[in-house]
Amino acid sequence: MVIARPDVNLFHEVAKLPSEVVAIILGYLPNCMLPELLYFSPIKKIVASTILSNVHITEIFEKHEGSDVPGVGYSECDCNMFRITLENLKKGIDKWNIYPKTIKTEFTDSFEIGWDVFSKLLTKASSIYGFFVGTSNYPPEELFELLMDSNVKFESLHLMYFLTPVKLPPVARSVTLHQIKLDTYVIPGVKQLILRTKSINQERTNFTFSPDLEDLRIEAGSKMYVNLPPNLQELYISSTKTVNFRSEEMLKLKHLELQLPTIQSFEETGIRAPNLEKLVLSTCEELDCFDNLKQFQHLKHLVLNNCTYPTNLLKQKSFPMLESFQYSGTYFPNLDKMDIVTLTFPSTLKMLIVANHGFSHVFLDTLSLPATLTYLKLVNVVYNDDDGYFHLGENLQYVHIESFKLAFDRNFRIPHKVEFFLVEAFDLYFDSSDFMYHLPNSLIYLTLLAHEGGEMHLTNQRIKWPSMVDSIVLDGLNIDYRTLISLNFNESRLETIRICGGNIKKLDVDLFPVSVKDLALMDMGIQELPASFEKLENLHRLCLAKNRLKKVNSVKLPISSLRVLVLRKCDLRLISPFLVSMVEEENRDAKLKVEATGNSNINVIDVRKSLKAIKGLSLDINCVDEALNRISDNSTRFSCSSRLPDPYSEESGFSETEEVVVSDYDSDGLYNGSVFSPDEDDSDDDDDDDDDDDDDDDDDDDNDDDDEDHKRRRIC
Repeated sequence: MVIARPDVNLFHEVAKLPSEVVAIILGYLPNCMLPELLYFSPIKKIVASTILSNVHITEIFEKHEGSDVPGVGYSECDCNMFRITLENLKKGIDKWNIYPKTIKTEFTDSFEIGWDVFSKLLTKASSIYGFFVGTSNYPPEELFELLMDSNVKFESLHLMYFLTPVKLPPVARSVTLHQIKLDTYVIPGVKQLILRTKSINQERTNFTFSPDLEDLRIEAGSKMYVNLPPNLQELYISSTKTVNFRSEEMLKLKHLELQLPTIQSFEETGIRAPNLEKLVLSTCEELDCFDNLKQFQHLKHLVLNNCTYPTNLLKQKSFPMLESFQYSGTYFPNLDKMDIVTLTFPSTLKMLIVANHGFSHVFLDTLSLPATLTYLKLVNVVYNDDDGYFHLGENLQYVHIESFKLAFDRNFRIPHKVEFFLVEAFDLYFDSSDFMYHLPNSLIYLTLLAHEGGEMHLTNQRIKWPSMVDSIVLDGLNIDYRTLISLNFNESRLETIRICGGNIKKLDVDLFPVSVKDLALMDMGIQELPASFEKLENLHRLCLAKNRLKKVNSVKLPISSLRVLVLRKCDLRLISPFLVSMVEEENRDAKLKVEATGNSNINVIDVRKSLKAIKGLSLDINCVDEALNRISDNSTRFSCSSRLPDPYSEESGFSETEEVVVSDYDSDGLYNGSVFSPDEDDSDDDDDDDDDDDDDDDDDDDNDDDDEDHKRRRIC
């Protein structure tokens, strides 16, 4: 939520809506903001109801503050309940006569002192979440006695760090125990039990549970004997030590997740669940025999994380009901020998994810993708078909492929049902760009990334964009001005356009649609900008990183909508040419965040004047001396992301002939300089301008893009 404080005009309009609609809108706002809305008389009753209906009773809380910095707002607020003390909650109830529907509470001093009030709150609430930490002041017996006497039933009860074994009464539907030992784990009425005992000891723990239990989750660091109740529907076990299971056939078990690094075969678990629908195995590093998994003939979802790849498991008829298979790990059989790995899959599969995070690639001799597949994600899986081209099924709706090399033949078309299409490779080749003239009507997101080699040769014919397309990302395809014209963005409805790598010299704003909100043109060889971007009236974010903008003249921006301007590594001397619109009277209240790190020759006097003249400006640069660094520590609008390296150190990458130009200035006057004017001639810069002319020659000879940026570009 990128909002810093309530907008008066907005909420006056909201107040005109039906009360049930207002309540829905308030439900999406950060809880920390809600008290400020009590000052809006037409909706204050609804606001009070929203606040009091979902509360977290606590004595320790922190109210998140909204930020004026564009793009930040209340984004750090993660309060899904309103935090309040018991005393203030009582006052709110007395004033508004509204009782909470959902309560989360903690065992605090006020809990016992105000028990009469508190118990009344609990009995009126429909959902109660208790969170109690053991203390020496209140033995657990006292807490449980209070709960039993009140007949309160918790939706969820979370207990932590009780020092002595306790006997838990049947007062909750879901129970979470963190570092707690119970006298017995047979708790009538409990449907979900979560045990977290991470301390490692040599003692073997025996667990027996109530037959009422439906969902059991255990995270432990000790050896365990686990007697599994017969009515379990979900089971999650994670342990670094040996786990021995005792169970009957579990006919109701649908979801099983195991994280057991010591087992070598699933048969060791002894688990029999003929109706299992989802199986997740994580960090089972010793597991190399998967044959026992074939017992699960009703399996619909199989997930393997950090396990050996089950090369021979997924035959076409192994799992007749399997809909999704996900693998993420590094353990492919015979990987060191670089043997060809053939992947086959059941014909019922709809989702396939294979992500190999190892240092080597897995080569596929034949990759038979089921015709039913709608979701495909392959990461670091090298395709090695006979003709060298990658082929996609017609029913795919989601495609995400990352590989070392990808090639598509001249007949390639993006499948007609695809909504999301992303291909990424060090070398990405299309025999023909004709597919760009036959984009599917369903397409929403299109991303083509080439880190080393890649080109897009469009004809003079202009692309006709489907109405659904919302976002396009092109990286490493060497987009020139003619190609940019053929892309025909200005006749699209695109909201996100991000291009990295090209040579267009002079940027023409008429090539982009009014609909665009996020425009990134990174490393595009741009040296000349248009006089105005104001035509792009919906533009929220503009990135021009890694273009040579040193001699740019004044540029007008759509300040009414623009919130973030990215000018990283643009060889900038001055920020002020980009701020001329902000000093106009009608834009005095506008706010803009400028990210301009990586410009080592930036003029400090210009920075000082800009910050003083424009109160809505937030600026992020590299600090060029300690004084600026100290000032940034005390500023909410000005930040120094990092110090520039010593220009003469071996690690810095600077040569001894390169000069980091820093204007002389009075650090105490950073916010007290003369009033800024875009046409003002600053005499303090005269000497620096002479130095800057010398820098031009050095910069022309030294194209020092980072190697990492070249190998793996990152779109702004």
